[in-house]
Amino acid sequence: MLPEISKILVNPINILVLGWLGIYLFFVFFVFFYKLFTISSWIKKEEEAFKSIMMSDVFPVSSSLKNCIEKSENINTLTFDACIQAAKKKAKKGLTFLSIVASTAPFIGLFGTVIGILNAFKGMQSVATINMIAPAIADALIATAVGIIVAVPAYSFHQILSAKVDNLIATLKMQRDMYLSR
Repeated sequence: MLPEISKILVNPINILVLGWLGIYLFFVFFVFFYKLFTISSWIKKEEEAFKSIMMSDVFPVSSSLKNCIEKSENINTLTFDACIQAAKKKAKKGLTFLSIVASTAPFIGLFGTVIGILNAFKGMQSVATINMIAPAIADALIATAVGIIVAVPAYSFHQILSAKVDNLIATLKMQRDMYLSR
């Protein structure tokens, strides 16, 4: 296994591509777990606040909308919508990174593959057989595979977190509607 990895890492472009994708993968998992725990706890807090609003006419301290509407003299739908948009902006922070990684990682891997294939053809002598070219092309395709391996979790995590943000916004809108209906 190690001699095969050392053949791939001979080319500085492969080192750059695989290093870049490795950094991407690390940050994809970091952003996902950080945002997952942050948004999940925020949703739980807002759901408890919603239950409290259903029981009384006042916003509980745990609601993120309470701080926002306290600063406003005129509490109406527009005030709440502005507060909800601010919460949405805060909750979506970091999700753009996941979508960028999901869309660019395969291209970064493909770049490494193209360079690897070019090197494989450059290293050919006048007569080459498939047995001579195939290993070099197979090594070159590893970069594309790694790009896809990075892109799939990034895309999946983006979808999971987007659904969590939608759940959070729905809970905030329920709070708004419940408060304004009284």
